[in-house]
Amino acid sequence: MYEPLRLFIQEISPNFKIDWILVEPLLESRKLNKGEFLFREGDICEFVGLTLKGCLRMFFLKDGKELTLFFHPENHTLGDYESFRLQRPACFSCQAIEDSQVLIVNQQVIQALESAPDGQKLLRLIVEYLAFRLRDRLMSLYRDTPEQRYLHLLKTEPHLLERIPQHYLASHLGIEPESLSRLKRRVYHRGIS
Repeated sequence: MYEPLRLFIQEISPNFKIDWILVEPLLESRKLNKGEFLFREGDICEFVGLTLKGCLRMFFLKDGKELTLFFHPENHTLGDYESFRLQRPACFSCQAIEDSQVLIVNQQVIQALESAPDGQKLLRLIVEYLAFRLRDRLMSLYRDTPEQRYLHLLKTEPHLLERIPQHYLASHLGIEPESLSRLKRRVYHRGIS
């Protein structure tokens, strides 16, 4: 069960070593049905995780409207790291948009990783990785048009676009579903011209 976590860590810190036999009993897997929440805004997020199967979305509410910040398909990290580490209410909700399975990384797992040689460095690299992803998303929201964000998704994760309900995709792009339909038509017509 720890293999996806090991591969994620190896990608972040190729030289990190730990006895996975000590970590594996601390890991758990959680199954979620489509529409089920992993955690909700305002809860304390007791873990972070890695999507093993399916796809989840991270969103928050503003004026009663859901704004989707991230999608988390297989092998993507998820959670509200600040809530997890500081035991503060989560700023986001995390919901399965497909039947999903998540590898749960709780405080015990973090402590085991942290106590390994170079464990502190590993956690710093993971936090940097998360900060860079958030920075990229924030910059895209301010710098790029919805069409540019859509084209980027089309280029980098075309398979994901087939899995995401259109109203969540529109929310992620920062537009209304009707505008998404027009945007997709424009992109399609430009592509065949």
